[in-house]
Amino acid sequence: MRRPMKTRRRPIFGTSRRRGFSFGGLVLLGLALAWLTFDHQLGSRRIKRALAAKQRQRIRNMHRAYPIQAGETVFIGDSITFDADWAAAFEKLRIRNRGIGWDTTEDLLERLDDSLDGPPQTVVMMIGTNDLTLGIPHAGTIRNASLILNRIIEAAPDAKVVIQSVLPRTDRYNPLVTPLNSALARICGERGLAFVDHTESLSGTDGHLDPNCYIDGIHPNDEGYRRLVDGLRPHLEVPHGP
Repeated sequence: MRRPMKTRRRPIFGTSRRRGFSFGGLVLLGLALAWLTFDHQLGSRRIKRALAAKQRQRIRNMHRAYPIQAGETVFIGDSITFDADWAAAFEKLRIRNRGIGWDTTEDLLERLDDSLDGPPQTVVMMIGTNDLTLGIPHAGTIRNASLILNRIIEAAPDAKVVIQSVLPRTDRYNPLVTPLNSALARICGERGLAFVDHTESLSGTDGHLDPNCYIDGIHPNDEGYRRLVDGLRPHLEVPHGP
């Protein structure tokens, strides 16, 4: 008796395993090619900044809840400002820390009025390193910095204003720091404002960045902050005004 021919079972999803493998392989290949053309370092930092958005907003809400009082010294900037205990370093001054991590010059400009109530007696600013991290052109950074300085002078005309340089870094953005600081020094000079360049104090005897001053090549450690304070002290511990 003749046996019936066995029919090959058709795959449930209407395609063969081989075809499925080929499709999956093409997808993986496409993703790999896309990854190769993607700036991983820049992209990952943008993602980290986005993830920190809620925390940044909470800090800003706290700033709004406690306005600046007349006669206070206000430090404004990004995480480098936020992480420091400026009040301990300058015990004779009434210090308010208004740093927020991941802030760019555009962010600081947008929230600047939160730091100018009072008005303050002194404003100390360090901003710009996140502009480099996020690929913001120098022209945009300097435009924002100029607007920030103009707004401070307008809102607190009698305040002392001290601008700190963008700190040197150990990553690929470091060559951009010097021209940015030169432009910042120029706009400060045009307005008669103090500019404190920390580059030399954070460098070793060979002229390169001193790794003993950093946690990760961007953020200062205790030694790095000690040198920043030493650079600021002549500008903050001298009498100001009549």
